[in-house]
Amino acid sequence: MESTSVSRYTISFGLSLALACVANGLLVVAKEKMPAVMAGMQKLTGHHWISHSVIILGLFAFFGWLFAQSNGGQGIKITVSQLIKTLLAGVVSGGLIIFGFYLIGD
Repeated sequence: MESTSVSRYTISFGLSLALACVANGLLVVAKEKMPAVMAGMQKLTGHHWISHSVIILGLFAFFGWLFAQSNGGQGIKITVSQLIKTLLAGVVSGGLIIFGFYLIGD
């Protein structure tokens, strides 16, 4: 392990951000390909982007909290470099999902 210490919340919410980025990309694709999903999200809050934001922020908060509670309340144990790699992978994957969908799938 590295000597640099970060809090369990830094790691937990960093991992949650990576997960939320991928979920964001998948939700964009689902909304665009399935009109029923878009209509349901529009009905939920009045506009599909508001619903989209609430869902992604909710996932981010829930999984950040959940990851912080793991390991007997000590949070997930990974190194800072592993966290950075995972975070970058999640952000790039989410971006590529959206980019690829609009480039190829739309």
